[in-house]
Amino acid sequence: MKKTHSLIAACAGLVVALTGGLVVANFRTAEATSSGKHFARPVRELDTRIPAATDLTRYGVLGDEKALRLMQNSAPACQAALKAAGVTFTQVPAVQEGECGYREALEVKSSLADFVPNPGAPEHMPMTCDLAARLHLWERHVVIPAAEKFLGSPVKDVKLFGTFQCRTVAGMERLSEHSFAKAADVAAFILADGREISVLKDYYSKGPKGEFLREVRERACDIFDVTLGPDYNEDHANHLHLDVGGDHACR
Repeated sequence: MKKTHSLIAACAGLVVALTGGLVVANFRTAEATSSGKHFARPVRELDTRIPAATDLTRYGVLGDEKALRLMQNSAPACQAALKAAGVTFTQVPAVQEGECGYREALEVKSSLADFVPNPGAPEHMPMTCDLAARLHLWERHVVIPAAEKFLGSPVKDVKLFGTFQCRTVAGMERLSEHSFAKAADVAAFILADGREISVLKDYYSKGPKGEFLREVRERACDIFDVTLGPDYNEDHANHLHLDVGGDHACR
């Protein structure tokens, strides 16, 4: 009789053990299945967003080397910056004249102060986008404020002798940055009130016209790679040479 009770108890214990093991196994299986979802490898999505255009209206961009390099090295980023600043322009076809020429150049149609040809200068003034952007920075943050400060009137037009011309640097065999549409020669400024401020006639004057011209030349050095004016030599007596060719000079 005792043997029968022992056998029944043993069988009952075996059933409980098996049932418990099955429950635990099922619990672990369910846990592994549900937790496996948390360890699924995420699908990587590429960031295809276009960087925001450099804000040329901010004075601080003058000291932002990263933004200036971006405009120098990326025509799309540069053109986006010009558009965001309200500059209108048209792209011009690439040109190759021997060792001279340019790609991805443009002509500015309107800006805060329009770029117009000086009498006798070429009608068309193609320039790299980098040059156009820095000219806009110069006119916005330097030229117009200086004109209002010294002359009491904003600048309406900036007269240029030109931008692109296949030639060498005066007295040297090296090609000028004009040969690559990376330079502009500024001859004069026309104020909103009609007055003309000429580099040739007014640069050395002791009055407000001379003070204005000397300030815009000096502060151009913070924006352009090379700035040359009447202080440099007689070849620049009638204009300010501004370029983005990569060399550095302020004279």
